[in-house]
Amino acid sequence: MIFLAAAGCGTALSASIAAGPPLLEARWRLPAQLALWGLAWAVALAAALRLPTRMALVLTLGAGLALRLAALAGPPTTSDDLYRYAWDARVQATGVNPYLHPPASEELAGLREPWLWPDDAGCAELDRPPGCTRMNRPAVPTIYPPLAQGWFVVVDTFAPGGGRHTTWQVAGLVTEVAVLVLLPVALGRWGGDRRWSALYALSPGPVVEIVQNGHVDGLAVLLVVGAMVLVAPREGSSRGSRSPGWRHVGAGALLGAAAMVKLYPAVILLALVGAGTGRRLTVLARAGAGALVVVVAGYLPHVLDVGWRLVGYLPGYLAEEDYREGSRFLLATALGLPPAVAGAASVAAVLGVAGWVVVRRPPPPAGAAALLGAMVLAASPVQSWYAVVLLAMATIAIQPWWAAVVVAGHPYYVAVLLDHPDATNLGRLAYGAALVAVVAGALSAAAGRRSRLPGAPAADPARPHPPTGPRRRCPSSPPSAGRRSR
Repeated sequence: MIFLAAAGCGTALSASIAAGPPLLEARWRLPAQLALWGLAWAVALAAALRLPTRMALVLTLGAGLALRLAALAGPPTTSDDLYRYAWDARVQATGVNPYLHPPASEELAGLREPWLWPDDAGCAELDRPPGCTRMNRPAVPTIYPPLAQGWFVVVDTFAPGGGRHTTWQVAGLVTEVAVLVLLPVALGRWGGDRRWSALYALSPGPVVEIVQNGHVDGLAVLLVVGAMVLVAPREGSSRGSRSPGWRHVGAGALLGAAAMVKLYPAVILLALVGAGTGRRLTVLARAGAGALVVVVAGYLPHVLDVGWRLVGYLPGYLAEEDYREGSRFLLATALGLPPAVAGAASVAAVLGVAGWVVVRRPPPPAGAAALLGAMVLAASPVQSWYAVVLLAMATIAIQPWWAAVVVAGHPYYVAVLLDHPDATNLGRLAYGAALVAVVAGALSAAAGRRSRLPGAPAADPARPHPPTGPRRRCPSSPPSAGRRSR
């Protein structure tokens, strides 16, 4: 009953957010709703972990589907990225390379249609000046990598009547359903408790960002989870057993494909060093070869067609987000470091985590969570959906403390879009709190593992003994959550 009540509360909030006003109108009501949903998430997760496994899996899958179907109740409320997806798809349908011209160019003026380019009355309804468009950054070329562009074409091809925002939300729903099915498989193959799939399935993050906002990151999540399933030990074998080389190649290819959807999953490739007991360089060479084939196959046609223009808006985006001059690195600048030094220190921190992954060779899901978590904490992005892949890896690794990083992006994102005067300090506070939660969670888990090692100090006989019976894991908590892109 507790699980059903908490999941029902989350579903009602999912529908309310989807059917409600956009962020600029809802303002701080939206993060308040997400915070309440986060509480329901924590309660439902705790309840799921106390149910029999089969029952927990059935209820978690059902609740996860209900949350995502409820998110189809209205257009995107916190992001307008999917409108650019639709535009890129239609440009390609005419045989034009999407990296060649920005949407506002005269060369593409004949492709404009009322949904993406409303008339004056439509612009007034959107509270925008005449001549507006639903897309962000119409004056710059696309930023999305080749596989994302291919996905846009596929989705648009199957869209009934040209489709609207629901088309892209349903595409996100399709990827999410596949992820919900694969997560218990991945958990089981890595020797984890499959009930922990509720950590991802019931979270507001994937529901809002992948389904309600239709972000293409959902395809990247699916490919990364698929890679973790592929390199997992076979049933009945130990984690340290040697993995066949073709699995390393295949997992590398899937991660290369994920990087061709959104670039940041490329960092996960290094985590495959923990797959089996083969030599580090051999494993990485195999995985790298698989990734390289996919990357070359994806980029080569565009290189031959438009040359250097295939980088799209990426350089401008990095400058716009203040990564070039370094002020975006919120945790490092909070220490008083000059922006340029803060950038270097943030990169060094991520490299340090990468070195730890190579030397210690944790299981790939744990290594992937460490690499993604370090990157998100160091870069402190405004875009909260970048951390959804991290949540999937944290679920497979059963490291719930990483959920704090997923939560941290939401209040910062809302503050930036609402032009709050203390947005930067709020971001530092949110990501700083997430860092503390991650360190505390990791240290607590390490202490728990040491206490279970042979030869650990015996319990103090003067202290009361804990009750006997099966031990139950206690979940951690999380979220909160808004028109930026990428």
